[in-house]
Amino acid sequence: MNKPNTTTAFTDPFLEHYQNKKRLLWGIGIILIGIIIAGFWNFHLVDGFGRDFIAGKTIGDTSLLAGTYGERGSGFGFVFAAIAGLAATFTACNCVAFAMIPGLACSTDKQATRKTAIRAIVAFTLPVVVIGAAYGIFVGFLGADGVAAINERPVRLAQAQAVFSIIGAVMIFWGLIELGYLNWFTKRLSPLTREFFGTSVAKAGLMGTLVGLFAVGRPFPVFREFMTYAAAAESPAYGAAVMTIHGLGQIAVLLGLFFLLVWFAGNRMMNWATEKPWQPRMVTALALLGGGAYFVFYWGIAFIYDVGRWGFKLGWYG
Repeated sequence: MNKPNTTTAFTDPFLEHYQNKKRLLWGIGIILIGIIIAGFWNFHLVDGFGRDFIAGKTIGDTSLLAGTYGERGSGFGFVFAAIAGLAATFTACNCVAFAMIPGLACSTDKQATRKTAIRAIVAFTLPVVVIGAAYGIFVGFLGADGVAAINERPVRLAQAQAVFSIIGAVMIFWGLIELGYLNWFTKRLSPLTREFFGTSVAKAGLMGTLVGLFAVGRPFPVFREFMTYAAAAESPAYGAAVMTIHGLGQIAVLLGLFFLLVWFAGNRMMNWATEKPWQPRMVTALALLGGGAYFVFYWGIAFIYDVGRWGFKLGWYG
């Protein structure tokens, strides 16, 4: 009786196509790119675009609107929520969401279809909505005085540093798993667990959870002014409702890009992901590593050791 071939049973095509040296160079390179972007990030420019162009051209000065709940009422809060979400799209605490697109668009299921992609986007959106609603309940319970306290600059910056540093570390850990450097960890998981987290829907749900947590740490003034408006209602239910709309607003552009990819290049991308799954896996891994490095450096290392803001220190941004 012939013995089963155990040598090839667990062969990983990804590791076959990308040898250790190549994976290491790509990984180090993308981490450096993430750090460089974080170091030269001009938050005045991108925050100003959201504040002055998106919010300013639609609903007006959000710093003035923050205290007008008594005049404008609950209905305006939903408009404020949507605009605040859109305004946060390209801020330092939200731009990394675009690193999630490769993982969403490139399903590696052998039966990948547009329906699979749609299920992935639903799985991505659901935790964004749930986390937003939960945080909105918290805001409603806090009320105006409580939100005023957590909106103080030292508090909101500490909150941002903690939340985004942790998210960045998770993204780096996930990226290293995708690159095959943490097999010692994944091998400890049961086959059923590995199979579950290897599906596009499970990955999309985890990505959505990370993006949903962006709102918990976001220090963006427009968002904090919207929180002030929502808290004035002193209602957890209202807070949950408007924060849900905000969550959808912050991913609206990302969802639009995703649907365009699926609509115009869906079959091509699915075929690519099915025939050469190691390539989209590499794209996803690098996106996670780059985005995670950006977060860890921008919100953690740069603040702690004052080694960021290079464009400002060089006098390039004024």
